[in-house]
Amino acid sequence: MQGVADTLREFWAHRPVRPRAGRKLGGVATGIALRYQIDPVIVRIAFVALALSGGVGLPMYLAGWLLLPEEGDQASPLESLLNRGHSSTSQGQTVLLGVLMFPALAFTFGSGGFQVFVTIAASVACIYLLQKNRGHLQPATTLADPPPTPPVPGAPAWDPLGAAPFAWDLPEPTPKPQPPAPRPRKPRVSGVTLGVALLVGAAAAIAGTWIPWFTAPHVVGLVIAVLAAGLLVGAFTGGGRGLIWLLVPLSVVGFGLTSVKFEGPANVGDLNFTPRSVGEVESRYELGVGSLVLDLRELPDSGAVKTQVESNLGEVLVHVPANADVTFRCEADSIGELDCLGKRADGTGVQVDGTDLGADGEGGLKIDLDVLTSVGEVRVLRD
Repeated sequence: MQGVADTLREFWAHRPVRPRAGRKLGGVATGIALRYQIDPVIVRIAFVALALSGGVGLPMYLAGWLLLPEEGDQASPLESLLNRGHSSTSQGQTVLLGVLMFPALAFTFGSGGFQVFVTIAASVACIYLLQKNRGHLQPATTLADPPPTPPVPGAPAWDPLGAAPFAWDLPEPTPKPQPPAPRPRKPRVSGVTLGVALLVGAAAAIAGTWIPWFTAPHVVGLVIAVLAAGLLVGAFTGGGRGLIWLLVPLSVVGFGLTSVKFEGPANVGDLNFTPRSVGEVESRYELGVGSLVLDLRELPDSGAVKTQVESNLGEVLVHVPANADVTFRCEADSIGELDCLGKRADGTGVQVDGTDLGADGEGGLKIDLDVLTSVGEVRVLRD
């Protein structure tokens, strides 16, 4: 632990400097990349991945903005606010960054749970490994030099050339011609990584036919892991940047597969159901992708029915009779728009419920309706 603490203290003493050129926002990712001589794109992708992992990336980026000095400054914005050196970042901007930390931390720790602590621990471990293995490299950007030391009054000044004026015009030695340096061979990181990713993806797909719980998100996740490993190796060897064009869309697909719950049979397309008797009403209607219309207006005026409608992605429309007593629950667990018998809601994880007795009051056909969608629109209308 003492060695870990020493390494982290060394990281702070020689921390990255945010450059003025080549940065996208505050220069945090670019400064880290220049300090440890790795590809800046790798660091930016890491911050995006951390932002998607419980929101950890946002407060970490703000912390870097506050604690890492800018190129040419003597101190970081936060240190300058505490009168520990000069920073080109204004005090107003520093205060604003500090204020933004509060909602960022509240969102991160309020929604992430134990995953947040694991992600923070992994991030600290990565910083430790970077400093341990690449801390000896010279940073590409530096802090402002301290002001020069004024000469001591009364000290004698000595000019070495003044002591030997004849040496002023001595000819410079002619350098020997050097043979051209051989062009370094570019590592074939992209090709090797793509080959390994194809093999892993094929093996995972075959394994999915034998293991019931091994689904498409697992296959995509393994391929993303291989591509990310290749990109990380390429950051230190100087290759593999072409993998980004495949890794980014796959990451979007993987995020969608893991955030949206796709369960049940894959009923795709436009589905229409119009039961005409209580016995014809199914206990459950399912939609994979598309639209589903359930028309209950042909049912008799008496009796009781209970049904559930589930949709992964698409539109659900339920028509109920004018005089039926309807108890309803409508929910969008990922993101959606709800309009159920006059009660409306939209956004992520929204729900509305209630009981509507119709124009004639209590009595007549009773309907117990439960509508759930992952992503899409739900409407329950009385015609």
